[in-house]
Amino acid sequence: MAINHLLFDLDGTLVDTAPDLVAALNFVLTTHGKPKVSLKDARCWAGAGSARLIEQGFSVSPAAKGFQILRDQLLDYYDQHVCEGSCLFPGIDQLLTRLEAAGHSWGIVTNKPARFTDPLLNALGLSHRAAVVVCGDTLPTNKPEPEPVLHACRLNGRKTSTTALIGDDLRDIMAGRAAGTTTVAVTWGYASPDDLPDNWGADHMVDSPAELEHLLIQIG
Repeated sequence: MAINHLLFDLDGTLVDTAPDLVAALNFVLTTHGKPKVSLKDARCWAGAGSARLIEQGFSVSPAAKGFQILRDQLLDYYDQHVCEGSCLFPGIDQLLTRLEAAGHSWGIVTNKPARFTDPLLNALGLSHRAAVVVCGDTLPTNKPEPEPVLHACRLNGRKTSTTALIGDDLRDIMAGRAAGTTTVAVTWGYASPDDLPDNWGADHMVDSPAELEHLLIQIG
């Protein structure tokens, strides 16, 4: 069936949030007398969330004493600076505009809590454009489980068979596949060198928003 409903991951797919996430990590690091990390080195941690940032930045296990305190400090800082350096990836705004002009409905399925998702989308002018937004705390489970994808389809009145799930992380592809959608892996996000999209089993893989647009024309 033709694809007419698109569900995007947020961090690393639509929006480059790494600058603000890494800035939050560096705030916590310097607060505790640790050296900062570079954006280049820490980009691949950004997609896995705050726990991964603390784990990698401080070289500590999530089970370590004081881990949650460090994580809360990062989140509190990020809450106040959620969209200072974040921006849409090049070509994304044009892609969404053309999809909307063609009558395609699109939404967002993210593991990011609503506390951060809502102000980020407002700042970037996406809140009124997305037909549906499912956050990491909308349901009891999140990606890679299929429920958030299924929930987004139900809210938007669309079938999974006509939906494509688009993301930069294996969890996106697993969630889309389990939900019965077409899956598209993008390579411009936060995948680490030892976890490349080629190995995720996605139905399609694209290297740029322009290539994604071409693919969606083909399968739409």
